[in-house]
Formats: sequence, C-alpha cells, structure tokens
Amino acid sequence: MNERQKYINDLSIYLRQLTDEERNDALEFYDEYIADAGLENQTAIEERLGTPRQLSHKILADYSIKANNESIKEGHPASPHSSWRVFWWVLVAIITSPITFGLGITLLALLLAAGGVALSLIVGIVALIFGVAAIAIVSIYIGIGLIATNLFSGLFYFGLGLTLIGLFLVCLPLIYWLIRVIVQGIANFAKFIYAKVQARRKK
Repeated sequence: MNERQKYINDLSIYLRQLTDEERNDALEFYDEYIADAGLENQTAIEERLGTPRQLSHKILADYSIKANNESIKEGHPASPHSSWRVFWWVLVAIITSPITFGLGITLLALLLAAGGVALSLIVGIVALIFGVAAIAIVSIYIGIGLIATNLFSGLFYFGLGLTLIGLFLVCLPLIYWLIRVIVQGIANFAKFIYAKVQARRKK
C-alpha cells in the first residue's frame, strides 16, 4: 500500500457519517486529486490537504451545507437538526483548519458568538412557552380546589388555565417555526463564515 492509498484509507475511517455513495464519491474525488497533483508522500499530501481528520471535517461540512441548501430550495427553513449540523461541522472544520489564525480566529469568534445568541434565544423561547404551560396547570389545579368553596374564583382560575392551555397549543407550531428560522439564520451565517475561510485557504 502506497502513501496515497494509506491517506485515502485513513480518510475513509473519518467519513463514516456519510452514506456509502457519498463516502465513495468523496474518496474517489480526493484519490484522483492527489494522483493528478503528483503528491507522492504523506507530507506532501498533508501540506496540500491537511491530515485525513482535518480533510474529513471539511468534507462533512461541505455535505452538511449541501443537504441544508437542498432542504431550503422551496423557500422554507430547513429542519433544526439539518441547520445545527451545518453550524457544528463548520465550527469543527474551522477549528481544525491548518490556517485558523488571524482572520480565521476572528471569524471563529463571530461564529461562536452568533451560536451563543441563537441558543440563548431558543432557550428563552422554550422556557417561556413551558412557563405558560406550567402556569396553566397550576391555575386549573387551584380552580378545581376553589370551586367547592368559592365558585366564581374557582371558575376564574379554571377558565384562566384552560385559556393558557389553548394559547400554549396555538403557539406551539409558531414557536417551532420561529426556532427553525433562528437556527436557519445561524446556519446561513455559518455558511458565510465557511465561505470566507475557504476563500482564504485558496489564496
């Protein structure tokens, strides 16, 4: 086994998250790339492409971005899972990139800050909606307890609880949509940062 084959075999190990077809396409592409570039040894290959682990992070970031872009073709936000995958793999690709210094560090800090803001917004929204649900349950419980001793107060709390439950159920789809929009926003920002880093690598 020559050093090119060893590099490709090592790369294959780090691409297990891809489908067989995607992994084979990526391995075939980089095998041909290394051969065409005349990179004969591990040192030369890693100087051009980075270590197999570093290259795998770039490939996984590329595929997550591709999948996310396909999900939003019709103008709707992608699923939160797809968008978070973009954020995560772009983050990992930048951190492990052999040229992460200067501008790379600045862009990484911006990406982390944006991710922190997005996560804080999502946690706040989820806490608010479940807070409403908790208040609704407590109100219904109090209302049931008061009906026997104070009918009007009991009915008030019971009605308030039912109203809040209705509000909770109505808001759930809206909250999910809002979370998708927020996470898609952070995914789009991650794509922008990733494009800047890749443009810097090509210089």
